This record gives sequence, C-alpha cells and structure tokens, in this order.
Amino acid sequence: MKKLFFTLEGDSNKPTIVLGHPLGMNSRVWDGVVPELLKQFRVIRWDLPGHGLSPALDSNSSPLTANALVDPLIEKCDELGIKQFHYVGTSIGGMIGQQLVTQYPERLLSATLTNTGAKIGSKDAWLTRQQDVMALGLKSMAATLVLRWFSEHSMQNKPALASYWQEQLANVDDFSYGALCAWLGNMDLTDTLGPSSLPIQLICGEKDVATTPELMGTLASLLQVDKLEVINQIGHVPSVESPDQLTSLLKNFISQ
Repeated sequence: MKKLFFTLEGDSNKPTIVLGHPLGMNSRVWDGVVPELLKQFRVIRWDLPGHGLSPALDSNSSPLTANALVDPLIEKCDELGIKQFHYVGTSIGGMIGQQLVTQYPERLLSATLTNTGAKIGSKDAWLTRQQDVMALGLKSMAATLVLRWFSEHSMQNKPALASYWQEQLANVDDFSYGALCAWLGNMDLTDTLGPSSLPIQLICGEKDVATTPELMGTLASLLQVDKLEVINQIGHVPSVESPDQLTSLLKNFISQ
C-alpha cells in the first residue's frame, strides 16, 4: 500500500490523540472538534486509502489483509516516536480502534469508539455494495449513501451537510472504497474482544441506522464497558452532527 496522508497538529509536549474517520468520508470529519482538542493534545488524523488526500489502492492489488489499516497507523506513530496515544475512531475507524485494543493495548492511553461494532453489517451486503460501486461509481451513488449517515434532525439544522459530504464521497476512489467494503465484510472481531484494563469509551447516535445503539450495546457487552453514551437526535457521525457534545464527552472521559 502506498503511503497514506497524515496530518499532525499541535504541541509535541502534549499527549497525542489520534482520530480515525468513517468509510466514504475523510479526516475533515474532525474539523469541528480539533480546535478544542488542540488546547489539550497533539492531534493526528489520516485519510484511508483513496479517501481525502491519501493515494488510491492499485486496482491490481490483492484484497486487504486484516491488519492493512491498523499497521500504517502504528508505523506512523513509530516514525514520529509516539509510544502511546489516545485513540478516537468512528465506524470503520472504530473497528481499527478495536484492533488497537486487542493487538496493541500497550500503545493506548485510552480508546473512544463511536458508531461502530464488532461486526458491521453482513458479508453479502458489503460485497453487493462493492459490486454496485464498481458498476455504477460513487458519483451516482453518493446521494443515496449519504442519507444513511445523518439524522433528519442534523440535516434540517445543517442544510449544507448532505451536499458537502455527497461531494466528498463522489471524489473517493471507487476501487479503494470497494476494497474497504470487502475488508468490512470479512471483519468480525466478536471472538477476539473481551474485558480490557484500558479506559474505553463507547458513543453512539440515537438515530444511527448503520451501527445502531443495539449493535453498540453488543460491543459494550463484549468489552464489558458499563456505560454506552447515546447522543440524542444524531445519526452515524457525531463529529460533524454534534461536535460540541462529542468534544465534551471526550474531554470528560480522558480527564478521568
């Protein structure tokens, strides 16, 4: 895989917080929370393959391995000399966070997983999505897909939300998006998750249709996390739908 695009902001003397974005989006999803986080942390965010400013996957490349998304993050932290960090990930970013919890717990100061699950959707559904994207292209599918991301409340209160993210999704590389769909179809962390000594925070959106509060309740049971934070009236992406509330939950959790 080609080198992914990483952004590093803030004071190197502060603890590091790493932010992982959802499928079809990019590191700009964190724009609403980063200014506040920079008061307390050095912030790293990155774009998944073919998303944002990261190069697309080679269309002749093999299917992504299970660790294909978490390894570049660890390698980047090694390169920067960052031994430990706080991690926040949404959706596929949350699955990467679960891999960190199980495979690299010594690297984590804490993990906040939002709008995710140990298994998201079915393998058949993800492979169908991959086939549709390769046949039709994300430009033609963007409007429909984006409607699943945000609650009606969010779209009414932020009229530009859907159009902005439709444009961002339309610019994602079709092959890379499809490869990530296949990765999600193959990922099932149910049997690898268990109680952890790490501080873990779980956050979901009340109106999320992709990773429902019920799905996140299952994740809470697997990790034996007592509290699931539910943000009312939002869908799948709290960092853009309710950035102030997400930031407040994050900072309160980490300060404890």
